[in-house]
Amino acid sequence: MRVPSRSPNPGRALIAATAAAMFLAAGCAGSSPPRSHGGAVPTDHPRVALLPFENLSGREEQGRFFTQTFLAVLVESDAAEVVDLGHVEATLEALHIRNTASPSREQLAALGESLRVRYVLLGSVLEAGTVRTYDGDIPSAGASLRLVDVTTARVVWARAHVVTGDDKETIFGWGRERSAERLLTKLADDMLRPFRDAGAAWRSRPAAGAGAR
Repeated sequence: MRVPSRSPNPGRALIAATAAAMFLAAGCAGSSPPRSHGGAVPTDHPRVALLPFENLSGREEQGRFFTQTFLAVLVESDAAEVVDLGHVEATLEALHIRNTASPSREQLAALGESLRVRYVLLGSVLEAGTVRTYDGDIPSAGASLRLVDVTTARVVWARAHVVTGDDKETIFGWGRERSAERLLTKLADDMLRPFRDAGAAWRSRPAAGAGAR
């Protein structure tokens, strides 16, 4: 059972607003985010760049933690050829792109040309904190993701999701997660499940898989 925390978390106030905005969707990367879960992940093993996460949590370094965790899960999915993060960051700096959550149509085209990608994955940290419960604080984490076609600036897939350490709790605290790192990995696994499915679909086509490798 949760009880209210005495210290409000600035990230939690953003979750409801962002999730609501996602359901009211726009299809363009530079406008309001689309609905919280929709679209389809390409199954042709495209070249993709994950941009550094925008940090809306109010806690330092969370953007870097989320970026690295989601990047590892994305690579493991084998759904795409993923550009090295260092190369992505150097390209962003060279192109003077600061807003990695909502780049303009022109910036998307420039990224596509410089990184030789068809898609970019844009992320925002919505929640990175704790929830107070009857027997102590437990971690919470939330994010939004958009997969954007750089040639059209259209969102082809999007999702927003929040998890807490007691999501899998049964009785007497069994199943409760107290590690923020493991909870973040679980969030990335849950949100990127469609990418794992896309990777599996691509590997199931022997001719395509063999040709790409």
